[in-house]
Amino acid sequence: MTSYLIYSAVSSTRSSSDKNLCHCQTCTLERQQVNKTSCNRLMNQLIRPKFVFLVAGWLAVAFLAYQVSFAEAPKQHWDPYEILGISEGATLPEIKKVYKKLSLIYHPDKAQPGTEKESEEQFIQISKAYQVLTDEDVRKNYEQYGHPDGKQTYSVGVALPKKLVESGSSSWVLAFYACIFGFGLPFYTARWWYNSRRHTKDKILNASMRVFVKELKEDTDFKALLNILAGAHEFKENLSVQANEQEALKAIDNVIVDELEHRFGERFERAVSPKDRHKARSLLYAYFLRIDINKACPSHAKTLLREQQYIVERSIHLLQGLLQIAIVKQWLSVTSCIMEMQQELLQAIYPGESSVKQLPHVTTSLLRRYYRSKKKHIHSAKQVLSLSESERKNFLEGLSNEQSLDVVEVANRIPQLTVSKAVLKVVGDKIVTPGAIVTLVLKLRNGNATIKENEDEADDEDENDDQEELLDEGGKAKSNDKNGTLPFAHAPYYPGEKKPYWWIFLGDPKVNRILYAPKKVTDVTEEQTVQISFPGPPKPGTYTFSIYVKSDTYVGTDIMHDIKLRIHDKADLPPEEEVDDSISDPEEDSIAGQMKLMREQGLAGALAGGNAQNKAAKPADDDSDSDSSDDE
Repeated sequence: MTSYLIYSAVSSTRSSSDKNLCHCQTCTLERQQVNKTSCNRLMNQLIRPKFVFLVAGWLAVAFLAYQVSFAEAPKQHWDPYEILGISEGATLPEIKKVYKKLSLIYHPDKAQPGTEKESEEQFIQISKAYQVLTDEDVRKNYEQYGHPDGKQTYSVGVALPKKLVESGSSSWVLAFYACIFGFGLPFYTARWWYNSRRHTKDKILNASMRVFVKELKEDTDFKALLNILAGAHEFKENLSVQANEQEALKAIDNVIVDELEHRFGERFERAVSPKDRHKARSLLYAYFLRIDINKACPSHAKTLLREQQYIVERSIHLLQGLLQIAIVKQWLSVTSCIMEMQQELLQAIYPGESSVKQLPHVTTSLLRRYYRSKKKHIHSAKQVLSLSESERKNFLEGLSNEQSLDVVEVANRIPQLTVSKAVLKVVGDKIVTPGAIVTLVLKLRNGNATIKENEDEADDEDENDDQEELLDEGGKAKSNDKNGTLPFAHAPYYPGEKKPYWWIFLGDPKVNRILYAPKKVTDVTEEQTVQISFPGPPKPGTYTFSIYVKSDTYVGTDIMHDIKLRIHDKADLPPEEEVDDSISDPEEDSIAGQMKLMREQGLAGALAGGNAQNKAAKPADDDSDSDSSDDE
């Protein structure tokens, strides 16, 4: 447990000092704010039962080491032969001779001045050893049982300090063990089992998944999706609405109403059902609209900000559960809406706002001022980079040089993926027939690129060239990707660090269906080739599908690329080449060849050898024929 805690601490320190972090002013200030609240998190960790148990365990180990340091070394086994310095097979005269010799040395009367005590102890041991070895019965007991008095008894006890065992404290010790093993262990096991049964394998409450399955519909939009998300039981169990918070939530709702009406012309429904969703829903709206809770309700700002942070962190995880349901039901629009909500959560952008607001220091007032002066909208980070130096200065008027550099740096940090090639083919065939397994090979490039794909099958030669370029002989995508590692995402409003990735899937917007479950791709720094296989349509014709490349982190960087697939009739397939399926004769040196010779020419012919037998086969037949004719 200690090793795990140390590893976690080192990992968190290493990630926070990573050079790939976004160091713009907004992210730096937000990171400092998170570090201020980390002290409270540390205190919460210190009072957790796991940490208390760990400290108590190390204290027990330290106390044990202290006790062991004062323990006496165990006494060595008493051996009369070793004391007298003789072997175990010594005879009685040899024993007496050695005893007399040692007595003259260690007898107290013969001892040197100052060594009387040591000599007396040694003489006692010598005398005891002599008595054991000269008495036949005692010597037999020692040799059989290892003790002069014969077989010894022994006792088994608990390794506890004597004070706990001998001073009448045994009842307390037994009560302690009863609490640990009789109540503590079953309680912990039952709690673990109960929690594991309450959650899915993705650590989402089963009750929340039931709410998601019940309320998620094929036509669910952002507002309905946010209401479903606010109804998760994680929020119901961990966010209790206090009586004194009602006024604070009403103040936040008033700000939300004003923001939605003035900026988007939308209405906000204050009353939600059930009521336990109110708090989570209001704090989510405030997060998307970037409402300053400190100004809206300063008296409860600290608590509400902490709870809002928990809601945002947990919502990213809960969206994966909603996404699983939408993918299983193959709902294209809902799947896209959930993926876009994750982008908007990470960047704190309300749907319909310009994605350029995910850049630092770019506010609604800055965009309005630029529009009034230039009558021109800036919607994305890509547009900011495409501006000339003078236009960019005009757009960022009012910002300091450092802030302007932050805007450009983050705009360059946002990956801009493009589809450089897209091919739909059946591996091994020049045309696609009904029901065949179609392979989509998609080449992604981080940056601008010219799109090339098989929109029209009039140019079959180009398609075949694309297939040869993107697929190897086994029909798999060639691994010629040039990739490194992408830096952490710029997400100043999200309480944590995020590594960006993309969902890639194939869908048909005309019927609102997903044809293939989304595939995750990450670290597209230069180029990356993605391969997706799926069953083709069951009938001949020309079909138009859409390739979706959706980011999980950045708003306004998604790709929807249409691609056509022509399904030919099976009669259009070229005739198959005739294959000679006859079995060739086995080699004569092999076992099968020898068996063939035995069947045709007998055992002697097989043993004689293949080549010689072949040469002699015809004359032998002639001789046999002539002999038979003579006999006739």
